[in-house]
Amino acid sequence: MRSSHVLGAVTVAASCLYGFAQTGQEKETTVNPLPGEDIAQPCGYRAVLPETTGPMRAAWVIFDRGQDYLLWFRDRRVRAFASAHGLALVLALHCPSNEREDMIVLPEKGVGRALFTALDQLADSEGRPELKTIGILAMGWSGAGSLAGRLAGYRPDRYVAGIAYAPGQYEPLGMDTIELPDRAIGSPQLIIANGGDHINGTERPYGYFKRYYDRGAPWTFAVQNRTPHCCLQNAGNLVLERIDAVLAAGRSGRAGTGDQGFLTPEYTRIVDEWKRPVFNAVSSRVGPNGRGRGGELPAGWMPSPMFAREWLAFTGRPAPLAIWKP
Repeated sequence: MRSSHVLGAVTVAASCLYGFAQTGQEKETTVNPLPGEDIAQPCGYRAVLPETTGPMRAAWVIFDRGQDYLLWFRDRRVRAFASAHGLALVLALHCPSNEREDMIVLPEKGVGRALFTALDQLADSEGRPELKTIGILAMGWSGAGSLAGRLAGYRPDRYVAGIAYAPGQYEPLGMDTIELPDRAIGSPQLIIANGGDHINGTERPYGYFKRYYDRGAPWTFAVQNRTPHCCLQNAGNLVLERIDAVLAAGRSGRAGTGDQGFLTPEYTRIVDEWKRPVFNAVSSRVGPNGRGRGGELPAGWMPSPMFAREWLAFTGRPAPLAIWKP
C-alpha cells in the first residue's frame, strides 16, 4: 500500500527525541563463525517481526554501530513503520574481526554469510519461511555504511536497497574501494554525508554515489548541513520516506527517469581524515534529468514527490534541528 498517511503518523520527527515504548516482541539468534572466517566470536541478531499472517516483504537490517542505531531499532515509530510495511526489523549486533576489535565490513569475510544464516535460523525458529528468500534493506553508519554498500555486490539477488549514513572506513576499506557489478547497482541506495564531518567527510561519500549514478544507478545523495560524524535521528523523516517510496516504486525506478536532485556545494574549512575539504549545500532543487546549472552537483533519483519534498527540506536545513548525545 502506498501509505503517505501512515508514513506521516509514524515517521521520526527530527526535532524530537526517540520514543522508547516497545512494540512487538524481540526474537534473538546467534550465528557461530566457520573455520577460515574473520569473525572473533559468535554474531548476535535481534529481530522484531510484523504481526501479520501474510508473507513479509523484506528484512530491514540495521547494523549496530553505536547508540544512534540501538535507539533507532528500539524506537516505537520505526517499529510501527516496519510493521505497517511488512518488514522484519533486524538489528545485527557488533561482530568483531579477528584482525582488530573493529567490525568487519567485507561481507565475504564471514559477516555476510552470518547475516543470511541468521535470517534462515529465524525463519525456522519463528515459522516464517519467507525470511529465507526475501530481500534485505541494509542500513549502516560510518564503517557499517561501507558494509551496507558492499552487501549489494555480495548478494545482489537479495539486496532491495541500501542506506549509508556518514559512510566510510579506514584504508583500504573506504567508499572509494567498493567495486560493484552492473547487477548490483540497479538496487537503490541513499548516501547521506554530513557537512561538519571531519572523519568521513563529504567527498568520498559523494564520489561513491557519483561513480555509480553516472552508470545509471537509481541512487540518491544528500548532505546534512553543519552536522558532525553523528546524529542519525535528524535524518529520520528522510530515511523513512525513502524506504516508503522505494518499496512503492519496486523495480521500475530508474536513475534516468523522473525528477532528479541537484545541490550547490559550499566548501568549509573542515577537512576529512584524508585532508579533503568538506562541503555543505547552500541550495538544492529538484528538476528533470539533465545537466545541472552552474556550480551544481547532481544528487540523483527522486523516487516519489513526497521523498523529493523531504529531500529538499533536509538538504535545505541550514543546521541540524537536534543532536542526540549519549
